[in-house]
Formats: sequence, C-alpha cells, structure tokens
Amino acid sequence: MKLKQLLSRVIIATGILLTGTIAYQTAEQTHVSEAASYKNYYNKGQCTWWAYQRRAQLGKPVSNRWGNAKNWYYNARRSGYATGHTPRRYAVMQSTAGYYGHVAVVERIYNNGNIKISEYNYNRPYGYGTRIISKASARNYNYIY
Repeated sequence: MKLKQLLSRVIIATGILLTGTIAYQTAEQTHVSEAASYKNYYNKGQCTWWAYQRRAQLGKPVSNRWGNAKNWYYNARRSGYATGHTPRRYAVMQSTAGYYGHVAVVERIYNNGNIKISEYNYNRPYGYGTRIISKASARNYNYIY
C-alpha cells in the first residue's frame, strides 16, 4: 500500500512540476511557438517572403502579420521582439526606404564589420541574391533579433 501512495505522490508532483514548467515561457519562446505555427502568407518572390522563410529555416521565426517590409521593425517591437541598430547573425535587416521598404537576413558578419545579407527582390526582380554591406552602411538599418 505504501508503494502505491509513494508512486501516486511522485506522479502528482511530476505533474505539478511539468505544468509549472509549461506555463512559464519567456517572451522569446512565446514568439517562437506562435510564429512557428503560422504559414508563410507573404507573396513568394518578395523580400518579406524570403525573410519569413529564412528565419523559419533557422528556427527563429517571425510573424506573418507584419505587412510590408517598411512596417516590420515597428510591428516586431510592438510584438515584443528584441530590436536594435547593430547587426547580428541571422537578424532581419530592415529599411523603411522606398514605398514598401525592404527586409533581408544577415548571414555573416566579417571581422572588419561588413555584413553579408541574403534577400529576395532587390537586385533581381522576384529573385534571390546576396550582397556585402559595409560596416558604415550597416549602421543605417534597423535589426530584428
């Protein structure tokens, strides 16, 4: 009888611990779980489609509800994503320039501070490309981490 009671208590305690662990999530974990459940509704071949797709591949998903690229930084901040003006590997680089703005993904940061980005629909209409951006120019963009 005592073994049944002990087993019962262990099961209950484990359930309480697991429930407590599941109920507690950091803001970043919440964003990941919410964004990962979304489909990519951005138009294929656009920069937003690529940034969404690439971040999902990297396990760092973003929302599919941020609209045009020019709105991504504001909407990311509003959604609780970490943002800033310093490039980091795999961050979304964002610009408000132009009618729709532009987003890309930082793929590499070189020792001299230059960055390599991957993007769609910039130099090639609806196509994939990469560019190297100087350290000085990289400071002019917003970043979503």
